[in-house]
Amino acid sequence: MDIFSLFSKDSPRNARTIKDVKTYLSQRYDLLKLELLEKSSQLLSVILSMLIVVVCALAVLIYLSSALISWLTLALNAGWAYTIVCALFVVIILVVLHYKDMLFVKPLIRKFSRILYGRSEKGTSEPEEAQTPVEVIFDKEGDDHD
Repeated sequence: MDIFSLFSKDSPRNARTIKDVKTYLSQRYDLLKLELLEKSSQLLSVILSMLIVVVCALAVLIYLSSALISWLTLALNAGWAYTIVCALFVVIILVVLHYKDMLFVKPLIRKFSRILYGRSEKGTSEPEEAQTPVEVIFDKEGDDHD
């Protein structure tokens, strides 16, 4: 048997191998599309749920601030009531800006990296110390809150 006959297109063995490779690549492509669909739908659901929480929090904040202003106008005049509520908002904004990495950036990146890298939050078979590459980068930066 000649070495060139083993690699010719006409051999039945090679035709079957080529067919198997095409089938394998087609199935891997379909699997990739399904995984992309799953991950994108998970990301979209996280983003939409965060948007709903933010809108509800803003509505609560508006109602609470108007109730606080109404209550303060009973004890003080309206100008002082609005000034106190405004000062309270400034303090809240400064606290949120100071702790933004701890409150928002790191948890969101952890959540997104778990979705994208396929690690579930509960019931993983991996050790507790296992981190996604993004988490490793953020842990190296330290816990600066500036």
